[in-house]
Amino acid sequence: MRFSLMNSLKWNLAILIAALLITSSSLADEIRLKGSVRLQAHAQVVLLSDIAVLTGDIAHKYADTVIADAPKDGRVLELSISAVRRVLSDADAHWGKLQLIGRRVLVRPRFAEATPPPQAMMPTSIVKTTRIKSKAKFVNKQRIYESAAELVKERTLRGSIAEFLAKGLKIAPSKLRLNFSANDASMLDASTNAFRFEIQPRSNLQSDRVELSVIFWSNNSVNQTHSLSVHPSVSIDAVKVTQDIKRGETLTEVDLTSEQQWVSAGAAIHIPSLIEAVGRIATSRIKEGTTLKRQQIRRQFVVKRGDRVIVKCIVGGVVITLEAEAKSDGAIGDDIEFKKIGERETFIATVSGSRAAVLNLHNKSL
Repeated sequence: MRFSLMNSLKWNLAILIAALLITSSSLADEIRLKGSVRLQAHAQVVLLSDIAVLTGDIAHKYADTVIADAPKDGRVLELSISAVRRVLSDADAHWGKLQLIGRRVLVRPRFAEATPPPQAMMPTSIVKTTRIKSKAKFVNKQRIYESAAELVKERTLRGSIAEFLAKGLKIAPSKLRLNFSANDASMLDASTNAFRFEIQPRSNLQSDRVELSVIFWSNNSVNQTHSLSVHPSVSIDAVKVTQDIKRGETLTEVDLTSEQQWVSAGAAIHIPSLIEAVGRIATSRIKEGTTLKRQQIRRQFVVKRGDRVIVKCIVGGVVITLEAEAKSDGAIGDDIEFKKIGERETFIATVSGSRAAVLNLHNKSL
């Protein structure tokens, strides 16, 4: 009896402590970091109110706390949540009454609305361009990606490029992140209210690095053209293998799982969806934990080269059945070449099942 009473007291105490923790957490004021912000023109410092949404009187007490110096020369400043927490801790923030939420925030300076296309957009010599590219390559070893969902809200060339790429890749801006070269910052941040322009792709949009031409117009004629590159990263539902797969095995739902991943636009086209992967055949051994690639799987062939296949030929409202030899392997839905038994002529029909195909003649003879 005494033992059960003690257990009951401990259980009630645990519930009380948990309730107090939940209550205190729900009552705490909130500091929620924004994903990406642009400072006011000529700002010298970054304030907490610039980079976060503040909820509650206690949180607003720290609104004017200086978090960092403003970025210079058009560069992007990345502030991690730990860096913000350290500054607020030094300002005697009471973490029992405050919640700091987020991961990081990207801070960029704002350029004046009337800023014309900057001098950096003028053509440069071959030697100078080569130096800029090598420097940009070094800087981008650890790339900083910006959310296209935030950029499209801006009336800047950067925002217009984000919208252009999202439409071109046919994805929502929330599933797209972009990395720009710091060398193009002054041009990218210029307001689109100040000039007329058009964006033209110079490479495939579904690649690791997209090359673009930005053409600036003045008085109905081309004023200048600037070339730039951008590295797109897209969010996909990648497929991972949950157990070792042998070559030739058919993939089932038990063998696979789906998880969200950020990958380059060039890599995304080589990664199948879960629906595409289930039922495919492994072309090689695949280890557990591997992110599946299209070249590692193939569709299941129901017709093999040399098979004798029953082909149903549709002529108007009449169906004629004949036997033909497959000239190549084929999965359901594939259009492959067949040869009528005993004849040399070949024709194309659609594989419809195991050793079966359909040919719609549309009044054409074999």
